[in-house]
Amino acid sequence: MNMTDTYAPNYAVAPGSIIDEHREAAAMTQEELAQRLGLSKKHVNRLLGGKEPVTPETALKLESVFGLAAHVWLGLEARYREFQARTSEQDGLAAELSWLERLPHRAMARLEWIPKGLRGTELVKALRAFFGVGSLAYLPSVWGDVQAAYRKSEAFASHEWALLCWLAHGQRLAERIACRPFDGAGLRGALGAIKAMSRLPGTSFVEPLVARCADHGVALVFLPAPDGARVCGATRWLGRDKVLVQLSLRYRTDDQLWFTLFHEFGHVLLHGKREQFIDFATADARPEQEREADAFATRTLISQPDLSAFVAAGDFNPNAVKAFAQAQGVSPGIVVGQLQHRRAVPYNHSLSRLKTSFRWSHEQTRPPSSRAGRPG
Repeated sequence: MNMTDTYAPNYAVAPGSIIDEHREAAAMTQEELAQRLGLSKKHVNRLLGGKEPVTPETALKLESVFGLAAHVWLGLEARYREFQARTSEQDGLAAELSWLERLPHRAMARLEWIPKGLRGTELVKALRAFFGVGSLAYLPSVWGDVQAAYRKSEAFASHEWALLCWLAHGQRLAERIACRPFDGAGLRGALGAIKAMSRLPGTSFVEPLVARCADHGVALVFLPAPDGARVCGATRWLGRDKVLVQLSLRYRTDDQLWFTLFHEFGHVLLHGKREQFIDFATADARPEQEREADAFATRTLISQPDLSAFVAAGDFNPNAVKAFAQAQGVSPGIVVGQLQHRRAVPYNHSLSRLKTSFRWSHEQTRPPSSRAGRPG
């Protein structure tokens, strides 16, 4: 029976069925075929039933017996196994549809973390690719350490998967940032220059700030959080020599941005490399390490004795605040934020106009654009 080597059915058929057709056309019994192939009758029976694969060795024997090239038999086998795998995959994708109720896929699409307009199993596939997992069912084990550490917090438990999406994307972006090995002493020495960047106009601080942090082993990522993730910042070690500092700009003003950044620096410099910290917008209580990071940010940004003297003088006109901010090497907005935290001036004080406010562009995942001079 003559056949061309380009035989390629447009549907997935078990190679065993084709072998059986050739056997019947050649008027062979299964036992005779087994003898010609040098295989047991049981093996041939399983081969014809699709329970045994066509191996390269078997394909070469089939080539000799039936005259059909070995690569054709192997191609039939590959297509059949791929078809089986894809059928099984579709069943697996369908079984993961329930995850769509837990993951904030609409917000993720709006932020362009995943393609827009996907539905059903196509959306499941996009979410698998986003998390880098073979199945969404693996997510609890992949993120188990984070869940175990923070599930005790109501802020985490209420929308945990929105937060984990934010952390996952932040880690992906951080991995693209080339950093020198972590240098704690170098980072401490750079804090004065880093806080001085707060005086740069608009968002012109972003690129030099990211670059300066990378020089000391810190991958700094600005990333908006999906709806429900009530998070301000996070610090997570990505290895012995690289740490991720991730900011959401939840409150969108420069005083909050820089305080949160230096709070995370406090975690990096004061606490162990095995530690990971997620700082929520609200918390039932402030653990000791969070209070330590708060104190670090407060005193590093502004000399507290100097601020106490400024408050005691009682001159809070805008020019005085600007002059004090210049002397401290920070933006006026940072000074206003600390004055408000001390309750030296109310939060609705006109000095709030000295703060710089930011907004995200959800057309692209990038650092924020600026709306200078407007309160957040």
